[in-house]
Amino acid sequence: MIVPDFDRTGGYERQAFFLARAHVRRGIPAMLVTNNPWHNPPREVRDGVTIHRLDPTPRHRSNWVGLYRSFLRFLSSHRRDFDVLHAHAFTFLSASCVPIARILKKPILVKVATEQDIREFRTRKEFSFRVFRPMLWRADRFLSLSRAIRDEFVSCGVDEKRIALVPNGVDSDHFVPATSRERLEAKTTLGLPRDAITFLFTGRLVQRKGVDVLLEALPSLASPDVHVVVLGDGDERPALEAQARTLGVSERVTFVGEDPEVRPWLRACDAFVFPSRLEGLPNALLEAMSAGLPVITTKIGGCIDVCEDGSGLLVPPDDVAELAAAMHRFATCPETRRTYAAAARRRIETTFSFDRIVGRLQDVYRAALDERGSIPESASMHVRPMSSPRHSSADTAAAKSRSPL
Repeated sequence: MIVPDFDRTGGYERQAFFLARAHVRRGIPAMLVTNNPWHNPPREVRDGVTIHRLDPTPRHRSNWVGLYRSFLRFLSSHRRDFDVLHAHAFTFLSASCVPIARILKKPILVKVATEQDIREFRTRKEFSFRVFRPMLWRADRFLSLSRAIRDEFVSCGVDEKRIALVPNGVDSDHFVPATSRERLEAKTTLGLPRDAITFLFTGRLVQRKGVDVLLEALPSLASPDVHVVVLGDGDERPALEAQARTLGVSERVTFVGEDPEVRPWLRACDAFVFPSRLEGLPNALLEAMSAGLPVITTKIGGCIDVCEDGSGLLVPPDDVAELAAAMHRFATCPETRRTYAAAARRRIETTFSFDRIVGRLQDVYRAALDERGSIPESASMHVRPMSSPRHSSADTAAAKSRSPL
């Protein structure tokens, strides 16, 4: 798997690692390859996933020629270790890997996070975009997180056969619901008010996440007592803290900052709220639903795909009144919270668990290989659904040697 700027540790980087780990845990070899602008070790094994970090020569993050050479050398020397290139994110680095895949006669699939990524590459006039745009469009498959992304591709004239709708996944064994007793204990441990209905937001504090709208909604929620936890950091944090003071709600908002372990906060909170203005399919939403929290999110991108069946409340972006009404609904009715919590967990188990997503990706990998006539030399399991009962012991042994990269 090609993961641009993996060590930045944002949404798609985390999803790439979790997805690679999910493959490995199911007996399917997978490794991550990334650029290395932060001087991290060139090779690392984390939870069974091998991470390779490549440097351009000369060393510079935007030295695309140097990065191309580094990736070409590495992928060529490891060509027998993988059958499929899976590039996470619609970026210059992913574009650079498309001609490499052609040279190596391997299919390459490029994952797209939001509709805006497609529009940007389609419309920007700068030299770099004009150079890399035709490379990206030659990928074998585009992995779309949502119907909105798929529709954007179709509007650009991309054949639907080249678009695979594969959403993000979540580790449903890692993110599990808390009991009422565990929730009270977690509130006490984290210093949150035990008697308040606590809403959790997790994500970067940037304008498009809509935390300013969440704060605007809070003054109208006076009874019962409502508290908001904002888990994350970013450039907007000082402005948001100032906004909370201006609105007179600073005592009812806890700005936590960054915490790499989100599970204690999910266990401590009563509901999840995600008022974003632009998303593909947010990991934060899937994790909250897997943890059995009732969720409120905006009618955008993949959030619609996840919650339109009634497993969450959907509100228009930038609509303070609608957001406040949805929060009031959860705050005032425990039975409503329980109903939506159960629906959220059920939705994850049936559609978005990694068991489901890995199986869907195997089908896409296999279709891309079949179309190219690039049937693996070994009968590798990573081009078959893991649930198939037809695997022999020989198949299993062969799967240990080759990987979707």
